[in-house]
Amino acid sequence: MKYYIVDDNIATVKSLANTIRSREIGEVCGYSTDPEAAMEEILEERPDIVLVDLLMSEMDGISLVERLRKSGSGSAFVMLSKVTDKEMIGNAYKAGVEFFIHKPVNITEVEKVLGNVAEKIKMRRIMEDLRELFGEGGNKKEPAEDTLPEESPVNEELQSLDMIFNMLGMLGEKGTREIRDVYVCMRDCGCGYDKVILSRVAEERGDSVKNLEQRIRRAMKKGLTNVASAALADYESEVFQIYGNYVFDFKSVRDEMDFLEGKSKSGGRVSISHFMEGLILYGNSIR
Repeated sequence: MKYYIVDDNIATVKSLANTIRSREIGEVCGYSTDPEAAMEEILEERPDIVLVDLLMSEMDGISLVERLRKSGSGSAFVMLSKVTDKEMIGNAYKAGVEFFIHKPVNITEVEKVLGNVAEKIKMRRIMEDLRELFGEGGNKKEPAEDTLPEESPVNEELQSLDMIFNMLGMLGEKGTREIRDVYVCMRDCGCGYDKVILSRVAEERGDSVKNLEQRIRRAMKKGLTNVASAALADYESEVFQIYGNYVFDFKSVRDEMDFLEGKSKSGGRVSISHFMEGLILYGNSIR
């Protein structure tokens, strides 16, 4: 992974660059203390991940991210901040920030956050390749019969999945077991999520696709509501910052937060595809 660092404090820049290099997290392809100069270099260098300070004298980090997005930057953005203002943090997520690293910078947190973002990027690329392979207009490959387990094996990986379900407050939901089955089917087949996967799991369980999908959506909605509740209480909560970021996009969480606060008549929407891809990413990160 290629990293670019933008911070008007050169000491912070050097500290982050040294951490990334010494811990072999990736390659630092550039850095700048000037946001305007950084824009040109980022668009030219096309780093995978940009670490950007929230509060800079020339231009705040949110404005920089928004301008880069409008200019076609495909980089992932990690915000450096000691700010705890919920509205400002919410604006950063809306602008396209993936995660936050708190100041003063802690090496352990840098490794953890950048590792999560790197895995997320890798999974996106894998899913993009899978969509091309299995997408509309192509020949969809049916999962081989012998690759679909009759029962989800109870192993360390699935126990870790149960941990994320527990953190999301959906472990006891009826659709959670079905989500695990879909996950195992995707993992063992090396396939992205689609209706073929759902049909195979429904067939194995002797159920209809419609009933299966409804239970899965209800379980996911429960998780979304819990993540939104956690974010309302504390934007820096582990449930929101780490676990929720894997399986829900920020707009869905924000819409659910507005619903919980009575600002909207409808809550956030859940996407089975997005949720399952996030679980695959999470599973890869713990293997």
